[in-house]
Amino acid sequence: MSIANLIIIFIAVFLSAVGQIFLKIAANIIGPISLKSNVLELLSLSMNIYLLIGLISYFISTIIWIVALSRVSVSIAYPMISLGYVFVALAAWFLFNEPLSPIKLLALGIIIFGIILLAHSSN
Repeated sequence: MSIANLIIIFIAVFLSAVGQIFLKIAANIIGPISLKSNVLELLSLSMNIYLLIGLISYFISTIIWIVALSRVSVSIAYPMISLGYVFVALAAWFLFNEPLSPIKLLALGIIIFGIILLAHSSN
């Protein structure tokens, strides 16, 4: 796989992860949503700037992802989305103080190793 294609995939996955982090920030501000939530509470969600940034990040990510799929086999590109798990776990640890246990770190390492193998398999 060319470096350019790898960068395109990386950017799409990274923006998707950024979107997820912003959605989590919005959810933390809004608080728990349940079946008992009223319409006004749900409307306040739509006015949250973090939610909008998250959705915009997802939208841009989708556009870039389509570019990636036009250039790379889906059997190679799609598994690379798992790199988003690594980005989100590290961001959650850094931004939300979520724990990164040794088992989580091992799992993230395995994901990274798998992505490296996958990237080299397309040569």
